[in-house]
Amino acid sequence: MPNRHVDAVVLGGGTMGSAVAWELGKRGRSAIVFEQFQHVHTLGAHGGDTRVFRHAYAESPDYVPLVRRADALWVALEEESGQRILERCGGLELSAPGYVHTRAARLSADEHGIPYEWLTPDEGRARWPQIAIPDDWDVLYSPVAGFLRTEPALRSMMAGATSRGVELRQHEPVTTWGADDACAWVETPSGRFTADRLYISAGPWVARALAQLGLPLHVRRKTLWWLGVEDPGAFAPDRFPVFISDAGQGENYGFPVIDEFGLKTADHSGGDHCDPDTVDRETTHAEAERLIRAIRELFPLVNGDVRRSAVCMYAMTPDSHFIMDRHPDHQNVIIGGGFSGHGFKFAPAVGEFLVELGENPDARPIPILAIDRLMAPA
Repeated sequence: MPNRHVDAVVLGGGTMGSAVAWELGKRGRSAIVFEQFQHVHTLGAHGGDTRVFRHAYAESPDYVPLVRRADALWVALEEESGQRILERCGGLELSAPGYVHTRAARLSADEHGIPYEWLTPDEGRARWPQIAIPDDWDVLYSPVAGFLRTEPALRSMMAGATSRGVELRQHEPVTTWGADDACAWVETPSGRFTADRLYISAGPWVARALAQLGLPLHVRRKTLWWLGVEDPGAFAPDRFPVFISDAGQGENYGFPVIDEFGLKTADHSGGDHCDPDTVDRETTHAEAERLIRAIRELFPLVNGDVRRSAVCMYAMTPDSHFIMDRHPDHQNVIIGGGFSGHGFKFAPAVGEFLVELGENPDARPIPILAIDRLMAPA
């Protein structure tokens, strides 16, 4: 087919590609999103139904303005779509002695005026008797935290894009791409497409899409687990918050019970390096043994019965911070990648930020997310 030119091409239609598409649609741009699978799938980084949403950001205070903007955009997306996406059930940050996550979250909250309560373990156990918080742990509660429903979020962003004229091409992988001063281009099995700007948001495949840069990225295989509980009502969203538990057993996190599968939990730390095309998508009970022990110690009503499991992937940078920047050699190519397992909550703000980088020459990356920190010296 002959070349087709649009304002923007988006390489990858997963979490961040959907967010970029929504922003492009709101700006009235002609755009095409190329997704190698179907739009919502379980083969990348967004599987597993839910993601934690939190503002007191232990990873760095620099993320707080971005998550605040994401909060406003998630609310706007709910209003636009009529879908329930963000559930504010509150969030607990818990840390054993010698572990810093909770105190780092408190520093971010203090710096940016995020509401929180610093509780004693006794106060925490009184409020949530289903949680056996040890006497010497740090406890922070954030009332504005909660969780996001991933499938309604993704479908709503893409629906908002396509209703404004953005084209989604599913099951159409980009086989190669390039750029010069005049335009960017991609090739797919159906032809060659040129655009004023190219947005690369390829999830676990981002290192492959950016192979010529030699970035120090890798992909981790991660497992998710749903465990049975003795009293599901005690873990309902109106009685139980999302949580992060930082201790010797890992950096475990989890969610209220929202379906018949029980309490969803996982360990944010660790994970085997993998190839996204050949990753082992089967789980074994042995993989969950340490996590189940830790969760049962903290939540005595969890019975350890595995009701469901899943595999997803993290695209990791060495410092676990994102890449949100222009390509170092092509100013008309914008990269969103390396989200290191904590990017979903930011998605609509990431989409907005990346499009602004593409369209506003004066826009600058957030320093800790700039690509030059990962580039080898010339």
